[in-house]
Amino acid sequence: MIEPIEIPDATLEPEAYKQALLDLIGEKDPLEALSATAPEVRRLLGDLPDEIVHAEPEPGEWPAAAVVAHLFDVDIVYGFRWRKVLTEDDPVYPGYDEKLWTPLARLPFQQLLTAWEGLRASNIALIAATPRELWSRTGVHGEQGPETFDEMVRKSAAHDLAHVNQIERAIEAVRAR
Repeated sequence: MIEPIEIPDATLEPEAYKQALLDLIGEKDPLEALSATAPEVRRLLGDLPDEIVHAEPEPGEWPAAAVVAHLFDVDIVYGFRWRKVLTEDDPVYPGYDEKLWTPLARLPFQQLLTAWEGLRASNIALIAATPRELWSRTGVHGEQGPETFDEMVRKSAAHDLAHVNQIERAIEAVRAR
């Protein structure tokens, strides 16, 4: 059985959420982690039948497909925030409630996965091309407060680690039934 990575709720406990993510990524290279996620998700889910990808692992828990949809949303949100921080002085950007975004209309799963891979590649290109001296630029998260570009990238990489773990556990739980 795969042990879950526990992260506090971002909306209910924003400070604890931020710290848990920074602790999770630790000294790992965030660009390497972010670059590995989409290929790993493709490896885990690319050939699985829809009945596994869309099945709830437990009642009320996100199926693997919903986790991928969430990762797509996060790449939209973080891509926007990163671009704001790199082009404006101390921009303020809102938080959002991921649970309210989850039921929004989506592409069919394989199309969504491909679209997310492209979006992720675009965001990776942005991060990789950003000179290290700009990684100290700051923005203000509406719920979590001030953060540097570096912290934002590290949080996003840790977020990926937690959700790849969630996908693995979802597949395991569905297959065990």
